[in-house]
Amino acid sequence: MWSLFHLLGIYINNEKGRDNMINSQFSIPGTKECMLESTYWLNKLETGETLLMDKNDIEDFNKKTLKKVNTLCNISEHKESLTREELQHILGAYTIPRDIRYDINGREIKHDFYIELIQNTNLEEIQDINTVKFGISVNNTRLRSFPTEEGIFKDSGCIEFDLFQETECSSLDAVAILHTSSDRNWFYIQMYNYNGWVKACDIAIAKNKSEIFNYLDTDHFLMVIGNKIGTQFNHYDERVSRKDFYMGTRIPLEIDPTSNIGNQASLLHHVVKIPVRDNEGFLEFRNALISHKEDVTLGYLPYTRTTILNQAFKLHGDRYDWGNKNNGRDCSSFLMCVYKTVGIILPRNGNHQEIGEGISYVFDKNATLEERIRIFEKVKPGAAIFSAGHVMLYIGEDEGDYYMIHDFHSYGKRCEDDTLEKIYVNEITVTSTLLLTSKGNKYIEIFSSLLQFE
Repeated sequence: MWSLFHLLGIYINNEKGRDNMINSQFSIPGTKECMLESTYWLNKLETGETLLMDKNDIEDFNKKTLKKVNTLCNISEHKESLTREELQHILGAYTIPRDIRYDINGREIKHDFYIELIQNTNLEEIQDINTVKFGISVNNTRLRSFPTEEGIFKDSGCIEFDLFQETECSSLDAVAILHTSSDRNWFYIQMYNYNGWVKACDIAIAKNKSEIFNYLDTDHFLMVIGNKIGTQFNHYDERVSRKDFYMGTRIPLEIDPTSNIGNQASLLHHVVKIPVRDNEGFLEFRNALISHKEDVTLGYLPYTRTTILNQAFKLHGDRYDWGNKNNGRDCSSFLMCVYKTVGIILPRNGNHQEIGEGISYVFDKNATLEERIRIFEKVKPGAAIFSAGHVMLYIGEDEGDYYMIHDFHSYGKRCEDDTLEKIYVNEITVTSTLLLTSKGNKYIEIFSSLLQFE
């Protein structure tokens, strides 16, 4: 007969064994388990709490980035109208693929599908002069190449990369509405760092730009610094009930809050002002409650290396999501939302982030591995690392090796017979810069530059 203490000992040993099995089940070459915690890297920072730029410095930095990168747009200064030629040029940015593509079920896309798409872009309704409307996104919504929710994919059976998914238009983003689809269900919009088609039901149309920016341009706001937060549910207004907001979202506070919202006391909450659509699709504002327990802060976080690493590791383990299709993040939007929390505005895509403002260190294409490694001796944690089609965040040095946290698809593993196996990761995690890519070279060998946002 087993005693209770004996059984408890067996249970504890089994649990330890199970934990060890889980921990050793999947590990990336060169990455130790202790490296998966932000504290490991924060303890290495000698000047982690030093303020890198204050509010005024960051405002100047953003203005310089806006001038350098033509994909960025100040919506408050957007044109009130577009000529036929201007609008046709904008709408022509996305083209129908010529190669064979597949739907989500692995079936080949037929030509008729593309014809219907082009018809829905409503090109025949373009006028000689086209009035631009302005609005705010009331939901996190997908921004698409064409006015359709149908995805297209390069390979049959692989649905990681929807080629019609461009990015996400986040809640509370100001947008210019340039055009409407034939079925009236889609708007072609310009947001601050991208343009494309979004569902019209996710945009509230403003009377004018002033209505939007009188609301958004406030010093009294919450910054979402957690992965995701939400409003309290509200029985009386579904439009502000259980609204999700993701890291980097700036939510204006109600200046004169009441003590009760939706029949709930506001004492233990932040009272925020949320844009909603009225019955005709126009912009209104309603109050909502965000609990003090949510991971938010009043205003921006201080721009320090500690802040950037802390914010990056809050997203550790999140699933890779091409174009933020499922409210996740890809490599460049991971970087973008981390830096939003300190007030730094970055372009959407990595190739445009690379040419932005900051201190740049360029890798010579013919540089040796040793020369490439030496560049990291000049760079501080928090810098962006760029290669063709990918961006990473540098986090520090360990025993002569340099490490990064990034949202990536896969890496390469050399087998005993010298063949290369592709190992899928599809999440945000820590790796060495010497890790093999899925093509067999080291990540550091394909880096094009590093950029310190200072």
